[in-house]
Amino acid sequence: MTDVAQAAAQDRCDVVIIGAGPAGLSLALSLRGIGLDVRLVERQHADDLAEPAYDGREIALSLRSIDILKRIGAWRHIAADEIAPLRAAKVIDGRWDAPLRLNADAVGEDALGCFVANSVLRRALYAEQAAQGEATLLTEAEMVGLDAGPDGGTVDLVDGRRIEAGLIVAADTRFSAARRRAGIAAAMHDFGKTMIVARVALERPHHQVAWECFLPGGALAILPLNDREASVVQTFPPDEAKRQMALDIGDYVDAANRRPKHRFGRLTPLSERFAYPLVGVYANAFTRPGFALVGDAAVGMHPITAHGFNLGVQGQSILAGHICRARKRGLGVADPGALAAYDRAHRRLSAGMYWSTLAIAELYARDSLPAKVARRALLDAGRLLPPARRMIMRNLTQPLAGRRRQRLQPRPNVFGGGAEVA
Repeated sequence: MTDVAQAAAQDRCDVVIIGAGPAGLSLALSLRGIGLDVRLVERQHADDLAEPAYDGREIALSLRSIDILKRIGAWRHIAADEIAPLRAAKVIDGRWDAPLRLNADAVGEDALGCFVANSVLRRALYAEQAAQGEATLLTEAEMVGLDAGPDGGTVDLVDGRRIEAGLIVAADTRFSAARRRAGIAAAMHDFGKTMIVARVALERPHHQVAWECFLPGGALAILPLNDREASVVQTFPPDEAKRQMALDIGDYVDAANRRPKHRFGRLTPLSERFAYPLVGVYANAFTRPGFALVGDAAVGMHPITAHGFNLGVQGQSILAGHICRARKRGLGVADPGALAAYDRAHRRLSAGMYWSTLAIAELYARDSLPAKVARRALLDAGRLLPPARRMIMRNLTQPLAGRRRQRLQPRPNVFGGGAEVA
């Protein structure tokens, strides 16, 4: 990895990525091996990237995303006991005796995917960047100015440094300052709810089955981890969320346990609670001349379909693939055709998922009789009609074309070729 002190004296690179979260680090790793000078600009200290604190979020990875993480080298830094396979899921709308069952065998897989803690994924991506990365990581560096165009652009940092680049990529959260500075508007939807997450130990086994429960008072999810551990996810209106966060952790877990009628036995808290306001974001464009969005800066999903991280890692892989292809043709990193192709491909991947998720989240947030009837009809269609159930399953698992029985345990990684063209 290029020495940071040497890089600070330079003022020109091929690609500058604003944000060294999962999407930004993944993109830097995907661009290895093609001779690019890449910079990552990140506000956090390097120690916080190397050992991120546990934040309660358990990420549901699809099979396609697992494959990308293997190809860019991050998967090898995740221990087997940090990977919790998801064998099946049950969805209920108040009727515990009539769930919609989703089983991995229905799509020819051993698992629907797996759960890995957000902090573990961040740590793994940073570890791969530190070990085999070619990008220069500038930490404790905040972007305060940005100008992008067809002939390249500049990023100004708070300490006075200016970085010139052929392509600027924003990967700085769904409230992206870089996106705003580039003049890209975004459709933002505040769901008016707060998600509370906490890790617990279950008295009874969960058999690696997730429960998604739409109940009076808000949604509840039990996400299976390893060793009879689980993540309890609940959504509440802000005032109720504030009350729930003020409870003693034991009282909070006991109250949560009453909602699924104690079917997992006693719950023992293993972590504190973490609260996250639910806001969805969809950028009006994913590119401008000399500029691109990836990760949550492009699409910030509601967690109900568990595909926010997946869209981020898959989107950056698509962008890297188009950049690689442009380079092979002797074109620049910000080739207009490559950026336009990325915009189209990522929109194809994300638009239907985002807007349908928005509609489903709104439907399940309402307690009116028409909403309840519509929810019941939707679940019954999935439960009683095999084609509908298979369609839901394939959307959840995102199986790889031509490949079956995706392995979830770490295995040696093949470096290079980590980019994907769609």
